[in-house]
Amino acid sequence: MVKATPFTPKPALDKLPLAARKDISDNFEANVEDFRARIKALLGTDFTFNINAEEVWAYAEEGQTSAGTCFAGYVEGFISALEYFINKYHEAGKTYFNAAVSQSALTLTVNPLGEKGKTISSDVKDGVYRILFRPGELGYNQTQQYDNILPAIESAPRDGFSLSAKHSIDTDYEGEIDAVQQAISELCGTQFALDPNFEENYRVLAGAKETAKNDKDWELRVGSVSLKYFKGLEFQLERQGFRDDDMIHEGLQEVVKSKTFKIRVVPETSTKRSSETVVDREQGVVYLQCTPKKWGLNPMDMGEDFLRLL
Repeated sequence: MVKATPFTPKPALDKLPLAARKDISDNFEANVEDFRARIKALLGTDFTFNINAEEVWAYAEEGQTSAGTCFAGYVEGFISALEYFINKYHEAGKTYFNAAVSQSALTLTVNPLGEKGKTISSDVKDGVYRILFRPGELGYNQTQQYDNILPAIESAPRDGFSLSAKHSIDTDYEGEIDAVQQAISELCGTQFALDPNFEENYRVLAGAKETAKNDKDWELRVGSVSLKYFKGLEFQLERQGFRDDDMIHEGLQEVVKSKTFKIRVVPETSTKRSSETVVDREQGVVYLQCTPKKWGLNPMDMGEDFLRLL
C-alpha cells in the first residue's frame, strides 16, 4: 500500500500587503481588548492571541486583503462557542478549559491534516487553543465552532473523569438517584446504599477497546447508564416480590451486611447475559456486574434472579 504524502504547509509570506496590514490594524487589533475582556468574563483569565499573520494569509485567495476582518471573524466565532460551552458546563467547563488551555492563548493555523481536515475544527497543543482551517477554505464557517470546543478540551490529557463523563454524572445521575435509593430501601425493608463506583468503572471502561466499539459516546452516558442500572434493580426487586416480605427482608439483611448494592465493570462475567448479580457474602456486598462490551445493554435486567442467590 502506498503511503499518503504528509501535508506540507505553505511557506509564510515574506511580508503582508499594506492593505492587509491596515485591515489587521483597523479590524482586528482595534478589537483585541474587547475580545480579551469578553473571554475573561467567561473564563476568569487573561487571554492572548498569537496569530502569525504571514503564515495564515499565505492561504488567502489572491488579491484578498481583509486579513483583520478574517481573524476577527474566527475570534468572534470562538467567543460565541465559548459562551455556549460555559452555559452548558458551568464551573466545571471553566475549570477543564483553563486546565487544558494552560497558556491562556489562542491561535489560528492551517489544519496539519491538510485536505483531509475539516473546514473548521480545533485542538489544544502545548496548552494553546488552536482554531484550524482547511487549506483552500480560509474564512469559511467561522461561526460553526459550537461543536469544536469540547473535543478539543477532551483531547488534552488529564487525570480523572473527562468533562463529558463528569457532566453526565452531575446532570443525569445526581439529581435523580435519591428517589431511586429510597424506593430500593423500601423494597428491602431497611436503608440500603447505592454505590455507582464511578471512578473505578470509568478507569475500566476508558481502558477497554470494547467500550468505544459498543458505544462511541459512552462518556456522555456514564451517569444515565448507572442510574438506569439502579432503576433496573428497583424493577427486579419489585418483580421478585421483595416488597413487604419480612422473610425476604430478614434473609437479605443477614447476607448483605453492608446494605450496599455496587455497580462493577469487570473484564469477564460468568454468564453470556448482558449483566450478572454477584453476592459477596464475605464483604456483605451485592455487585451488579457487566463487561465493557455490554456496558449499558438491557439495564432493566440488572438484578435478575437476585432472590435465588440469597
